[in-house]
Amino acid sequence: MSDRPVLANFPQVDHHEASGALADVYEDIHNTLRVPWVAFAIRVMSQFPHFIPDAWAALKPQIATRYAEDGADLIRLNAIVPGPAMPNPTPKLLSMGWREPEIAELRTSLDLLNYGNPKYLILITAFNEAWHERDAGGRNAVKLAGRDAEIIPYGLPKGVGKFHLLDPDQADARTQAILRDLRDASLHHGPASDYRVLGRWPDYLELALKDALEPVVLSAEYEETARRIRRIAREHIKGFDGIGGVAWRDMTDKLSPEQVAGLTGLLFLYNRFIADITIAIIRLKQAFTNAEDATENKYTK
Repeated sequence: MSDRPVLANFPQVDHHEASGALADVYEDIHNTLRVPWVAFAIRVMSQFPHFIPDAWAALKPQIATRYAEDGADLIRLNAIVPGPAMPNPTPKLLSMGWREPEIAELRTSLDLLNYGNPKYLILITAFNEAWHERDAGGRNAVKLAGRDAEIIPYGLPKGVGKFHLLDPDQADARTQAILRDLRDASLHHGPASDYRVLGRWPDYLELALKDALEPVVLSAEYEETARRIRRIAREHIKGFDGIGGVAWRDMTDKLSPEQVAGLTGLLFLYNRFIADITIAIIRLKQAFTNAEDATENKYTK
């Protein structure tokens, strides 16, 4: 019988592995976006030298604006899958021995994930569109002004610390199996950062998959919701004052043809992956409360 584990960590430069200039970029992403984790997409694409530092340098002045924050809010508001309400997991959690403070901590984690995911959809959309020299900003005669041009506060929101992401390689077999099932439910290549954050609560993740996600994931309604928020992101980045990324033709002195091809595939993949996970985590918070609460920006007013 094989000793092969249920799940393995997908190749990436994880938070604790980043050093030097890349570690500085990770820290800047945390503080500029005001989010407690660096996205899976960033960590995977950081294996390709130069791309993330160069693309981030182009995007940072654009995504730090109130205009970009409003775009993320619009994505969040449009990420609700139509259909019947999901069962609130609170009674089941209490019956399992959970206490109210632990449930409150879980709900806060969902709020923070829901704050960040739409911002990462803006980011990956800008990177992808700029890569192919489509409109990722910088083409408007009139520049952002007033509130739109304001820069949001720099740094994590008050009282928020960085997330600890469970290492799939170190998780027990049951948790690995849950993470695998979450991955496979959406036909993804690895468990999202969100599920690595929530992996400390495997009982909850099992409930979430069964009650909130399996009934809708891959459905026509889910796919249409993902298509809608990707379109919103594409349209919104056109309003940036500058281009929100780099074109592959401008990176050929730094990247090999194989790396250009690999990044092209990853950008396409994560443009869909981040939309999927945005919808999923909003749906998990919606189960605890309602759509209005799940889509509220609770951290940058």
